[in-house]
This record gives sequence, C-alpha cells and structure tokens, in this order.
Amino acid sequence: MSAVKIPDAGGDNITFLEVDGHLYPKSAYLEFPVDVIKGIRDLTIREDDVFVCAYPKCGTHWVWEMVRLLLSGDTETVINKEKLMLEFTENDALEKFPSPRILNTHCLVEQLPRGVFEKKCKIIYVLRNPKDMAVSYFHHHRKLTHVYDYHGKWENYFPLMLDGKVDFGSFFTYLKDWAAIGTTHPDLPTLTLVYEDLKEDPLFGIRKLAKFLNAEKSEEFYLKVKELTSFNKMKESKGKFIKAPDGTAVMYRKGEVGDWKNYFTVAQNEIFDRRYKENMSDCEIDFRYTLQ
Repeated sequence: MSAVKIPDAGGDNITFLEVDGHLYPKSAYLEFPVDVIKGIRDLTIREDDVFVCAYPKCGTHWVWEMVRLLLSGDTETVINKEKLMLEFTENDALEKFPSPRILNTHCLVEQLPRGVFEKKCKIIYVLRNPKDMAVSYFHHHRKLTHVYDYHGKWENYFPLMLDGKVDFGSFFTYLKDWAAIGTTHPDLPTLTLVYEDLKEDPLFGIRKLAKFLNAEKSEEFYLKVKELTSFNKMKESKGKFIKAPDGTAVMYRKGEVGDWKNYFTVAQNEIFDRRYKENMSDCEIDFRYTLQ
C-alpha cells in the first residue's frame, strides 16, 4: 500500500493512499485498495447505471439516497452507499447489485470508467459552497482517526485544504474539471444539483431528479422522499454505517449552510476569497454561502 503522510501547517500528519500521483483515503476493508482504484477505468458498466458525483462533503450521501428512493420505490430498505462507491468496491462485488445501480464517486471526469462515456450513463453532479465543504472535510479528517490518523487544528488544516493536499486533490481543480463536462462530453446526460438549493427547497430538487431519471412519482411519494432524506432521519437510519472511534456518525455532523462562519477568521475568509478568485477566474460559479 502506497501510504503517505502529509503534514499540516502545525506539523500534524494526515495519512493518505497515493495512487498514480493522486491522493485517496485508506480503506479499512479492502485487501488490495490500490488495485481497486487502478481498476476504476475498466469497471464493467451497464447502460442503466446512474452516477452520483461530487467532491467529498458536498452532499453525495444525501442525493444518492434521493436517487435510490426514486428509482427503487422502496422506502423500507436501508443501504450503505459505500457498497456502490467506485473507490471502495471491487468489480465482482458491484456486479452482484441488481440494475439500475446507483454508483457514486469523488473522481474527476476523466477518471470515470470508460463505459460511462461509451454507454452515455446518466450523471448527477452535486455542488456545495466550498467554505462549508472545507469545514466539513476538516471534521471528517479529524473524526476518522483509524483512516487518516489526523489530530490537527483548523487553523493548521486550512492552508492544507487550500493547497489541495487532501484526498481527491484540489477543490479548485475538481470544480473546473466538472464545470467543463458540457464541453468535454456534451453527449453525456448530466444534471447539476446545488446543495444550498436542496436545503432551501428539497421538494423542488426531488421533482427535478425524478424527471431527469424518468422516475416521476406522486406528490405523496415526493413528500415521503423528503422526509426520509431529511438530515435527522438519515442520521438515524444510516449514521451507523460509518462511525468514528468515539461512536459518533461521521457522515452526519450538521448538514447546515453557513457553519463556516463559526470557523473562518476574517483573515482566513479574505485569503480564501483571494485564492478562489485567482484559481477560478476562468470558471464562473456563483455559490451561496448563507441562506436568507
């Protein structure tokens, strides 16, 4: 295993898995995690596979569950989305899942399986404001000590995050890569959902998803999906799947918009805004950092 330790500004290390120059989280379950990652491009893809793609901590779990409910109509079963995550699942295991499979990944566009482009699979791409994402990622790295072995502080983690020295790399690179998908792969059916919009009006997003998936249901069913994918409901039903050593649910911390204000200093906010402007000058994405 190609494990690397990257120090933050205070000297605390985060442990990652390095594969072909890219950083990934270590897997506590796979015997050959590097082989799984290297095999993503060659995964066997079906025409009715649906992909949920997002940078970490941007709402993948939330949207994945919406998609699962809409496509299956099954409101009773509880499934761990990690079992269908490309970075953590071998092809043989994925093959056992019935269609339509809802696959998910944090990979860049060109790291997706070749079959996605050949079979024109539907892709749902989720965006979240990067300030809230950064805070959520900090807690993610801190909580999963058995994966990252990280014990650093926010002020020292902040520059590491800005420099993209985290698993799945620079958020700026990821944003630009996916923003260009309409140009690089115009024939791929892609729906973009925004985390803040979903928080403001989840029903609108659920209806939009249903139409994109050709899985339109009754308004009553949409209300049920909204209920089952609420933060508290998902924490209750799915928080058990990935827990920190202290027993708390890692993937369901707050789920709020604007929590970044509790962490960013004035100076950090100015640094972030400047770095964002420098890196994203050729890619216009308007984020909402608070909800009115």
